[in-house]
Amino acid sequence: MQNIEASYDKLGVANIIILDVPEEKIEKHPLFTVCEQLEYSLHLKHPMVHPLEGHVEPVRRFGRSDNTVKIYNLPKIIDGKSYREVAETNEAFEVHLDGLGSAGTVETIILFMDSAPLFGGFTFFYDMFSIGMALAETDKEAFRSLFLPNAFCAIRPRGKGAIKVTTPIFYINEDGKPQVFFRKNSGEYRMTWREDCPPLLRAKIFLEKYTEPFASGSYFAPFSKRGTMCISRNRDIAHGRLSFIDGEDSKNQRYLSRKWFMTHSHHAVYKHVPGIALRKDLRDLVPDQFGDDKLTGEWLYDQLTKENKRVK
Repeated sequence: MQNIEASYDKLGVANIIILDVPEEKIEKHPLFTVCEQLEYSLHLKHPMVHPLEGHVEPVRRFGRSDNTVKIYNLPKIIDGKSYREVAETNEAFEVHLDGLGSAGTVETIILFMDSAPLFGGFTFFYDMFSIGMALAETDKEAFRSLFLPNAFCAIRPRGKGAIKVTTPIFYINEDGKPQVFFRKNSGEYRMTWREDCPPLLRAKIFLEKYTEPFASGSYFAPFSKRGTMCISRNRDIAHGRLSFIDGEDSKNQRYLSRKWFMTHSHHAVYKHVPGIALRKDLRDLVPDQFGDDKLTGEWLYDQLTKENKRVK
C-alpha cells in the first residue's frame, strides 16, 4: 500500500493490477477492498451514490448493482431520439475532469477494468498544475487569464445530464486549495472560450497542445487487462482515453466500473448544478454565477433557451 500512496502523492494517480479477480460476480466489487485499505491515507471517505449505479440497462446486462457505475459501449438505437454520451461509446473521449455538474466536488475517481477490449482504450493522465506552471514561465499574462470567472463554458447539450457550466480554468476551491476545470470538445460536449481576450486564447492553444495523447509530460495506463485499476486525484489530474475495438466474445468487450469519492459528506448526495464551489469570498464577487442557489438541487440545460433550468 505504501507504493500506491507514494504514486498518488507524487503523480496524482496510482495504477494497480489485481491478479486474482474472480471470474464470477461477487457481492462486493474488488475496488472496494482496495479502497477500504486506503480510506484514510487517500481520503476515500465519502463515496457518491450515483443514480446510474442502479440504472435498468446495466442491471439487465450485468446483474444487480454492485454500487459502481458501469461504463461500456452502449448499443445505439437508431430511432432519431436516443442519446449516448461519449463515455457510452467506443469513440475517443477527449481530456476532461470528472463530474460536470458536480460543482468541482468529486475529489477522487476510481476506474476498474472488469473486462478488457480486443484493442485500444488507453487512458491518459495530465498534471494540469504542471502544465499551468509551464505556461506561467513563458506567458504570465496568458496564465493569469485562466482565472477569469467566465474564461470557459462547457455544455453537455442533452440527455439525462444536460448542463451548462461557466467557470474559470484555475481557481481556489471552497477548501482553499487550487483546482482545475478543463475539458475538450468530445462527442456532443461543446467547450467555448471567451473570444475577446487574446491572452486567454494563447492559454487555450498551450493547454490543448499539452493534453494530446502521448504529449510531453503525460502518462497513461493501457487498461488492456482485467483487474487494472487507477485511483486519480480529480482536483488537478485530467484524463482521457483513446477509442477501442470490442471483440465478438463477451470476454473481449470493454467495460469499466467507476466510483466517485467526494470532498465532504454533504457532497456525496447527488446534485447536478451549474455552479462551481469556489472559496466563499470569490463566490461572493460573482453571485449570479456562483451563488448558493447555483450549487444545490438538480438543473438541466434547455437547448431552446440556451439556459439552465432548475428541475428539483
